[in-house]
Amino acid sequence: MGVEELMSQTKGIVFNLLKDAYLNRERVGMITFRGLNADIVLPFTKSMNLARKKLVDIKTGGKTPLSFSIKRSIDVIKKESIKFKDNQKVVIFFTDGRANISMGSGDPFEEALLFAKELRNKDIKKIVIDTDPTWISYPYAKDLAKEMEAEYYKLSDVLKGDIRKLIYK
Repeated sequence: MGVEELMSQTKGIVFNLLKDAYLNRERVGMITFRGLNADIVLPFTKSMNLARKKLVDIKTGGKTPLSFSIKRSIDVIKKESIKFKDNQKVVIFFTDGRANISMGSGDPFEEALLFAKELRNKDIKKIVIDTDPTWISYPYAKDLAKEMEAEYYKLSDVLKGDIRKLIYK
């Protein structure tokens, strides 16, 4: 599976979450990570129109700064928690878990595991969806999920069902 197809499937899942967001008073946001950045491409919203505009042209490819993404997620959810204290917080990572760039000088995956451990202690439902398309099962995403005490799923399994069932189970 190519990166573009993966992003298309991820966008589809985000749109499915937004379908009921208004009725359930939910907000959905999206952070992408590539190169040296973890960018908020969709600020938390209930709006399908805003999502369509923001998600049209997402850049893909390049290095995987997994640590940046986990850290950015922690920061964003902290801000959201101040504004919306009573809302359930859910973070979903779509990743193969292969970190190949670090914020410092250490091993990128070990650094990502440190941030995963920090996320573990937050009152947030955590889900890791393994996007590794290879027939060889690499343990990176599964190890990341274990470290942050997240539920773990393969993307192929998620695409067969309803993501909302995973969130509310």
